[in-house]
Amino acid sequence: MAKQTKKSLKRRNTILNEAEKLFIEEGFEKTTVKDIAEHAGVAKGTFYYYFDTKEDIISSLLEKRYKKTERKARHVLENKNMSSLEKLEKIILRLIFSRRGNFKVYEFFKIDENAKFMKERNKEFWNKFMPIFTEIVKEGVERGEFETDYPEEVTEILFMGIDNFLHRHYAKFTTEEMYIDKFAAVEELLNRTLNVQSRKVDLSLMKPEK
Repeated sequence: MAKQTKKSLKRRNTILNEAEKLFIEEGFEKTTVKDIAEHAGVAKGTFYYYFDTKEDIISSLLEKRYKKTERKARHVLENKNMSSLEKLEKIILRLIFSRRGNFKVYEFFKIDENAKFMKERNKEFWNKFMPIFTEIVKEGVERGEFETDYPEEVTEILFMGIDNFLHRHYAKFTTEEMYIDKFAAVEELLNRTLNVQSRKVDLSLMKPEK
């Protein structure tokens, strides 16, 4: 890839942003490299200077999205005024699977239908968020809020299940009621697995992060 000078980073981000707009408006399959280059105001050869294929845009957009979300998640992790359960809920509901946030990446990339895209998505997700989830669970155990003798193993099993469950149903969340029901089930799983006193989902957590 091109050397990441300030100018080249700006050009690369322009290509990424324009590609994303086209994917949303026209669909991934209908969008061509020529279309992306024209909308980004660069030559077709410039596109290939930064990306080998159109599919490489997907990996870069996933990385960009998850980096932004990871930064916000780490701010939640460092918050001393929240319980460990509140931290988990906020990261899951507001940052990762916010329905109101309109996370369209699955829709226009058709990630579920492409093994390569799904692999990229899972790699970015697990590399960035599993360490944060694990740290929060360990914190909860130390605080006496959670109860488990196997925090790392329980965290991995728990969030592999939650991620697969929500990812499978995400596109079907057509009403607020469906969304809340699914997260109520997630919260019950967290409560029971980590031995936390059950409580209702905080609807304020449904508001997406800006």
